[in-house]
Amino acid sequence: MTYVKSANRVMEILQLVNVYPRGLTLSEICEKMGMPKSSTHELLHAMEQQNFLQLDDKKYRIGIRVFELGQTASRNLDLLQAIRPHLKWLSSQSSMTTQFGILDNTDVIYLSKIKNHEGIAVESQAGARMPAHATALGKAMLSLLPEEILLANYSSLVFEKFTPNTIGSVSELRDRLKEVRDKKFAEDHEEFTKGVFCISVPVPGIRANTIGAISISMPEEHWKQVEREKIVENLRLAGTRILEDAKTYYGQSSFSN
Repeated sequence: MTYVKSANRVMEILQLVNVYPRGLTLSEICEKMGMPKSSTHELLHAMEQQNFLQLDDKKYRIGIRVFELGQTASRNLDLLQAIRPHLKWLSSQSSMTTQFGILDNTDVIYLSKIKNHEGIAVESQAGARMPAHATALGKAMLSLLPEEILLANYSSLVFEKFTPNTIGSVSELRDRLKEVRDKKFAEDHEEFTKGVFCISVPVPGIRANTIGAISISMPEEHWKQVEREKIVENLRLAGTRILEDAKTYYGQSSFSN
């Protein structure tokens, strides 16, 4: 049985057993799954050893590890709900679209977004991925990475150009990130979408080994008039409040020093 097929079987078994709170025997699982006893028993034994299943009176039930993961998922959802008031406050202060995301290698994953009617249509949506090198959120987070990790992630990457302003090489990216570190905030000058400008600050330590960032997006006419210092000040304040809430939801022990 291949690793992918085994992983799929594990998830199918968990979903099946979850429907039967009183548990299922090995024979019942094999019958419902259409699987041979030998390979099924191996999977069930491994899942029991890892506490994903528990075996009582020859019946398999959902184990404590699934409960723990469910609690973690619940806290993650709670955190997303906690982020939104801060994004709404930030949007009310600026009349712009606000966003929060995390870094995943060379991508930004957008977790939450508040769209303001006075802002501009921004292509990002909650759950969407965008290339970090082409966004203010991404550059804010990339600026915190150690040089060796940055080079490992980008040395062989083909930089996709979305507009004439998109960063196109590792050397250009390194130069931009130096500017971000000096200013302590990142900007997007029509680098992903024509006519859209953004400012972002990182929110380091949203959880151990996870870097987050918060941003404001605006059209060109607002960009020319906006008080950038005030925007950055509000971004940092909202980021600090989000980090405080993250510590509440995840617990202080989840954070790196």
